[in-house]
Amino acid sequence: MNGEKPVLVKLERMDELKVVFDSRDMDVHGEFEEISELQRTGDPFDPFALQKACLLACGIIPMKGHSLKGILERLGGGFVMHSEVTNVPKGSGLGTSSILSAACVKAVFEFMGIGYTEEDLYSHVLAMEQIMSTGGGWQDQVGGVTPGLKYITSMPGIDQKLKVVHVEIPEEARKELDERFCLIYTGQRRLARNLLRDVIGRYAGNEPDSVFALEEIQKVAALMRFELERGNVDGFAKLLDYHWELSKKVDAGSSNTLIEQIFSSIEELIDGRLVCGAGGGGFLQVVLKKGVTKKQVAERLHEVFMDSLVDVADCKLLWE
Repeated sequence: MNGEKPVLVKLERMDELKVVFDSRDMDVHGEFEEISELQRTGDPFDPFALQKACLLACGIIPMKGHSLKGILERLGGGFVMHSEVTNVPKGSGLGTSSILSAACVKAVFEFMGIGYTEEDLYSHVLAMEQIMSTGGGWQDQVGGVTPGLKYITSMPGIDQKLKVVHVEIPEEARKELDERFCLIYTGQRRLARNLLRDVIGRYAGNEPDSVFALEEIQKVAALMRFELERGNVDGFAKLLDYHWELSKKVDAGSSNTLIEQIFSSIEELIDGRLVCGAGGGGFLQVVLKKGVTKKQVAERLHEVFMDSLVDVADCKLLWE
């Protein structure tokens, strides 16, 4: 986004036996000398809930008991965790909280000299989200921690065994996607706290539309991979459009009047559309028609929505 990766986490050692969290984008700073304060993760308004969950999930801080001073003495001193998310607004739908969680885990592992695999990062973020009681899945951290396009599958069960395939697509198709993929900011924030519960409720209730859409979305993902691997960006764009129709069957709240107006205003400029994340705000993703530029889309949005925050975002796909 805007020429740089938006998530940064860095750990630094310090002589004092305490743990310090410094979140620059939220402009909050906290110092902890008692272990009980780090083990308290139930407050949804705690600005350091994510950092605390990271230390617990990574096994640096135990869930109960022990002395922070004793743990830090064994580690050779205290440490400060700097974190920052730039160029991405809250409620963006881009999965930045899960990606920030993964960045925290990665930074802790590297700082502590702990070896890890991609799978370790994914599972630790999943554990963090359970500790924080935020729910969520594994799609955001898998999608954002490593570059390139991924096709992710998992079998049902409590212990999720992810199979992550890095999709190889022809160089020409990469270049075409770079030109035709466009991210649009709606200017609205979507809070998706109860989305997972609602979706699961409808699925468990055997609602026909919801069950059909959730089954069909899985097939669409496989077809998207197929079209991209053979370099057919047009075919991928049509599937993206179909996915959008299915998403609205799963959760009617994924769309709203503004989102429909944005898509309608650029209808003749795009071949495919979908919300990012839960939808209802945040960012939208579109595949432009061949020959259409992002500048043309931006001009149309400015013409229709004038002085609002609706605009084309400066973004780039990372392939490697």
